[in-house]
Amino acid sequence: MDSKKRMMFILEEDYYFVTIKIISILIALECNIKPFEDYRRLGIIFEFIKDNNNFLFFQKLIKNEKLDIFDNEKAVKIFCDSNLDVAVIKRILFFLEKQNIVGLQKSVKNGSIDVILLHSDQLEKLAYDGILKEDIEKCSMLKRAIPRLRILKLDTLQTKIFGYSEVTRWDD
Repeated sequence: MDSKKRMMFILEEDYYFVTIKIISILIALECNIKPFEDYRRLGIIFEFIKDNNNFLFFQKLIKNEKLDIFDNEKAVKIFCDSNLDVAVIKRILFFLEKQNIVGLQKSVKNGSIDVILLHSDQLEKLAYDGILKEDIEKCSMLKRAIPRLRILKLDTLQTKIFGYSEVTRWDD
């Protein structure tokens, strides 16, 4: 039975794994100072920091390098996976809000849910003990590659990363 459970386990769907990545994103983007606008964009960022291959692919996308057919398929997969991740991320954000780690607030100007990181000694300990160091560094690189990452609209972020390909048209 244990081997069957191990075979069915998918790391990207593990709540602990996703929670660590989300907290890393919020720390790297300094969401304790200003809120992260529209939590749905966390899915895109999560997809690029969860895996080194995806992170390297992000760098290729940002540099506007010529993509072959396999790269196009990978971009579509990342885009679709990021949309699927939003439901899990939303559940995690509600849990983190109940634990007083994040605050969720409805934005009046664009009707989205914004996330603010609340002060917590536990989070500071995690961030400075090195547990989140690699993820925070990846997020910082994403932040340098895409200025205003914390406040961009979802459509704008998708366009900056995926370009004007078919991927962005599917979201409509």
